[in-house]
Amino acid sequence: MVNSYKTDGDTKFGVILSKTVILILAVFSIYLLYLNFWCSVQYNALIYAIIVIPVFAVIFLIAYKMNISPLAFAITILVLAFLSKGIFAALVDTQPVSDFNTFYQCAIKLINGDKSFGHTFYFKSWAYQTGPIIYYSAIMKFFGTGLLPLKLVNCFFMAGTNAFIYLIARKVSNDYTARFVALLYLIYPAPYFLTSVLTNQHFAACMFLAAIYILFIEKLNFILKVLLAGVLLSVGNAVRPLGLVIIIALVMWGIVELIRHKKVAKIGMVVLLVGIYLLVNFGIATMVKRTDVNPEGLSNNYPLWKFVIGFNNDSKGQFSYEDQDKIFYIQDSTQRNNVSMQVIKERLSIGLPKLASLINIKQRIMWAELDTLRWEFYQKIDDKMILPQGFEKIEFGILRIEKVYYLLVFILMILGLCRVFLNKRVKPEVLLLSMLLLCYFGVHILIEVQTRYRYFAVILMFVLAAKGSELLFNNFKTYRENTVDNTNFSE
Repeated sequence: MVNSYKTDGDTKFGVILSKTVILILAVFSIYLLYLNFWCSVQYNALIYAIIVIPVFAVIFLIAYKMNISPLAFAITILVLAFLSKGIFAALVDTQPVSDFNTFYQCAIKLINGDKSFGHTFYFKSWAYQTGPIIYYSAIMKFFGTGLLPLKLVNCFFMAGTNAFIYLIARKVSNDYTARFVALLYLIYPAPYFLTSVLTNQHFAACMFLAAIYILFIEKLNFILKVLLAGVLLSVGNAVRPLGLVIIIALVMWGIVELIRHKKVAKIGMVVLLVGIYLLVNFGIATMVKRTDVNPEGLSNNYPLWKFVIGFNNDSKGQFSYEDQDKIFYIQDSTQRNNVSMQVIKERLSIGLPKLASLINIKQRIMWAELDTLRWEFYQKIDDKMILPQGFEKIEFGILRIEKVYYLLVFILMILGLCRVFLNKRVKPEVLLLSMLLLCYFGVHILIEVQTRYRYFAVILMFVLAAKGSELLFNNFKTYRENTVDNTNFSE
């Protein structure tokens, strides 16, 4: 079957590799879809399809009928996303808790010249957490220490993410489907659950998507493209350390593209990009050290922690206060690492059936469980997160609407992957996004899981859903007349 898909310029083995990536992602996604379906049944969410499906239909018609230029649409989606999320952030009085409160309080200290936080045990262990503090302190220097300016700046980057979903989806599919998924994401409930939360995910996701989009601009100067993408990836990584996952995906992509074409251009671009990324990372970390914000720079001096938690069968791979008290607070780093390695080995030795069960439970928690309003709406009372009175019924409905919405996007993505697999050739843009998603899925098999951590992956799902959305538009004559054959790589 693979030979029938071989096209000029593609090697046989290159075709096999690219198709294998798509197949693996499709199979794993079908497994996650199965988990999502049963969670939806368990939580009585499927009935809310009577609300969500008409919404999808309306958005479909708007995307199909909206007769404005791509530039006008990108600006429109940027403005609408900022206004909708900005208004929401202004109306919801979310107070920072947990790590978010730590970021906020330390940012206030930093702009007042107090750098003592960088010398504490927490920030010596996880120096990379200094990045969000520098980010928020930079905003505070312009707008003061109030929460609203910080939230609105985050909303701006959330709007940027929405615009990049459209721009990248145009590279993956076409303008119709790109508008469709961008509008879907505009009203997707889950991002609104974090709109007024001081999470570092908003800024970082926007930077990562900007870097990916720049790599997809064919006419951009080679050196400028690599330089901008490398810098953006590094800056995003400085605020949220996901850069390594993206770099691994890029290296894999470059190797497959080299095998497909027997040309060194793509792998050369990746090598240069990785070099720039590492150089900028080093420069940022050096500045953090020399300004004494954190003597450890932006390093992760306790990477084993995520695996300690990730293989905790009792906590099902989620945060464990018991592990925190017994392991994290060991003052001697060498002793802590030795204890951590011992604990990880013990947790891996529980036997294959129990380990497989743990991995399955983690995938359900990470990718299939209901989302949460905890960070946005809950109030901290007596060290407990409490939902305000009267919110129970609202929470019940909103989370189930989000679940059905998420489920339908998942289905569109899987349809798109199947469509790509059956096409003559896997576009390099689709291949890179698929590798990014696979790497993200793979990492969270091993480390700590939270529903909040699926933020960036869901963005990639919306982009890939553009390919599946082609099936919805195919019966419309105007669509067929205004889009080229999607199997044609030259589109």
